[in-house]
Amino acid sequence: MAPDAEDCEQVERLNVNYQEVPVHQGRRVLPEEPPPAQAWAENEELGLCSDSRTNSPGENRRLLGNKPLQKSSCRLQAGLTLGVWGVKKPRYPSIKTGIKTQAKTKFQKRKEKLKDALRPPYFIITMLFLIVMVHLCGPDEWRAKLEWAPGPWWQEPWRLLTYGLVHAGAAHLAINALVALTVGWHLEREQGWSRVALVWLGGVAAGALGAGALQPRVRVVGASAAVYALLTAHLPNVCLRFGHIPLWWFRPLSVVVLGASEGCWALLRAPEPHVSYHHVAWAAHALGAAVGVPLAFLVFTGENSPKRSITVCRVSSVLLLATGVLAAIAYYIFWYEVDPLT
Repeated sequence: MAPDAEDCEQVERLNVNYQEVPVHQGRRVLPEEPPPAQAWAENEELGLCSDSRTNSPGENRRLLGNKPLQKSSCRLQAGLTLGVWGVKKPRYPSIKTGIKTQAKTKFQKRKEKLKDALRPPYFIITMLFLIVMVHLCGPDEWRAKLEWAPGPWWQEPWRLLTYGLVHAGAAHLAINALVALTVGWHLEREQGWSRVALVWLGGVAAGALGAGALQPRVRVVGASAAVYALLTAHLPNVCLRFGHIPLWWFRPLSVVVLGASEGCWALLRAPEPHVSYHHVAWAAHALGAAVGVPLAFLVFTGENSPKRSITVCRVSSVLLLATGVLAAIAYYIFWYEVDPLT
């Protein structure tokens, strides 16, 4: 039976309007309403967690829409992603070295604290060794060239520092050595030998200049000025490291006790008219103790250094030391007179 004419026209109309449905990687994608979607295939970038052995060429393609191209990642893609496998990073078994960290016992902690406390002050021990060698092996001619003597000292400027190596006797040497070890042991362990050396040398120089100005007829020997500088340097050390050092209250107390004993000793001693080694150079002790505080604020460091109060103390120390140096220069240039009897 021949088909009807109207049926043929409907079949032709359907054939004309028929459009092939696009297929992507074996999957059917339905056409969208206008505006038409912009879809294309693009290879994904292989990330760190992708592997060419696990990803086939058909698995790293995707369809992009109207959104701008974004950076690809190894797990999820922007838009519609087809057939992408998320490959996890391989987890390698941790290598066991066989070393287990054990908690320290109380005995080990006490042992470490004891070793830290008994660590020797190398700079002070070196200075004491030099002092002992000069006292035992140095001839009298050398000792006379090293001591601080009244007169035009600027012709022999090394006397500003070398008089600290010479001592009047064994008792004088023993007292200075004992006090230096007691005062400087913890100070050098907490601040380092270089900072302690600067305070030591500054105290020696200040003691010589002070004795030359206030006791011009006294020969000065010994490291007492340096010892007093180390003693008063504990005050800035306590301020800089307050809350981080043990027995902080004992250090200012020792400064007060030793300072009071030194003052009483200087008042009880009768001044001797002639030049002698047995006369106590209280001016050297006082100037050494006075210079220890501002000099330690400048060279020492600690946990409280960023505080505003410490900054104010350091600025005041700079002004004080500069004033002292200028006063000493002016005195020895304009008012110092060499005693011909010495």
